[in-house]
Amino acid sequence: MIKRKRGILICVLIAVYLLVSPAYALLNFRDFASDLPLFIRYVAVPGLLGVAFLATALFAKPAFATAVGVYGLSVLVALFAFEAFLAFQSISVRLAMLGQLSPAQAETVEQDKNIVRGFALGSLNRFLETDALSTALLSGFPNTDVVLCTPDNQIIKYTADRYGFNNPDDVYDKQLDLMLLGDSFVEGFCLPPGQDLASRLRASGFSAAGAGIRGNGPLLELATLGRFGPLFRPRHVVMVFFEGNDWENFETELGKPWLRDALSPTAHFGTPSTAQQALLEARVILNRNNSKPINFVDVLKRTAMLRNFLALQQTFTRLGLIYPKAARVMPEFRETLHRAKTLSAGWGGKFAIVYVPRVDRFIGPFAADRVFDQLRTIVTDAAAAEGIEVIDLRQALERQPDPARMYAPDSHFNRDGAAFAADVISQHLQTVDGPSKTATNVR
Repeated sequence: MIKRKRGILICVLIAVYLLVSPAYALLNFRDFASDLPLFIRYVAVPGLLGVAFLATALFAKPAFATAVGVYGLSVLVALFAFEAFLAFQSISVRLAMLGQLSPAQAETVEQDKNIVRGFALGSLNRFLETDALSTALLSGFPNTDVVLCTPDNQIIKYTADRYGFNNPDDVYDKQLDLMLLGDSFVEGFCLPPGQDLASRLRASGFSAAGAGIRGNGPLLELATLGRFGPLFRPRHVVMVFFEGNDWENFETELGKPWLRDALSPTAHFGTPSTAQQALLEARVILNRNNSKPINFVDVLKRTAMLRNFLALQQTFTRLGLIYPKAARVMPEFRETLHRAKTLSAGWGGKFAIVYVPRVDRFIGPFAADRVFDQLRTIVTDAAAAEGIEVIDLRQALERQPDPARMYAPDSHFNRDGAAFAADVISQHLQTVDGPSKTATNVR
């Protein structure tokens, strides 16, 4: 009797675990079950396995139920053991991404009033209760040291230019060939000075300025262009779109009325001077945050680490079985591209998009391009409808023998990835303008 109950209990527990996935997917049908591959991965397969274990518990002979339960539990324990190993490895990466400092480093940073930890404009504007585009914070802090990350007790940082972006200040002393809009991929997350995308383009002979801040989405980037584009008047404007989170960021940004105003043809984007008060108040907030230590609790609170552990996220990613949410078509994205192109044309500039794939595409033995390309198709179709060129890094990376090696453990470009992306972009600009009009020393 005890043996039968033990077999039933094990099978039921496994069934409950497996059935959580289809239940969650069906409750969030549009995101995780509306497309056939998503339905198969998150509903059909775990659902059928869960039902099989439940049927075994209810109808199979005790010996068979116990054997199935033990074998199933053994596999599950092995998967969780591997997930625990991967999670343990990732803790140091996540702490570095959040800017964890040693006690000595923390004391130095706290005393140095000219250094701040990395920040997201969306969060700062929320704290500031921003309600007007013209006074919003759309850039970083001029002439300030910004901590990008802290791997292996090192502080990787940059000194912001006169406008608060990661560029040498003298880049504005001559006509800009290129202005890069984007998030942490443009800001150069965890890359030493001189290794980020804009620096690589400058090393190729282009006069290039990066105007990216971590956490930016397409609407914030449009607002950044509206405010700083007329000042910089670059011959080329390129929006670097990251398929990992830019679509979700865009959806969030659309929910902010002051930021949605950027889509209006009569939008008043403001100037660096109209945002001075926001800049001062935001600096106070960041100075206060500098004194707060970063620890494992912050990893749990500020990331989805626990949820991902229970979902075996990293294990299934290694197997190529983690699919992105189904992308919802948002007509406002085409409007965003139209406005960006119109703004750029206002001073004779050309607007284009760089499409950056997520590293998950290139991991695991199973091809999943159809799932990942759903968003890519939406983006490229919107660009095509507006006559905007797309520099597709997915195609370029897929021609490499090992695309995943271009990414760091934090899923951003490493040095090789940034150099590769810069080469692809520079080659495109040469094709558009010709060598004589673009850069004097392009390799």
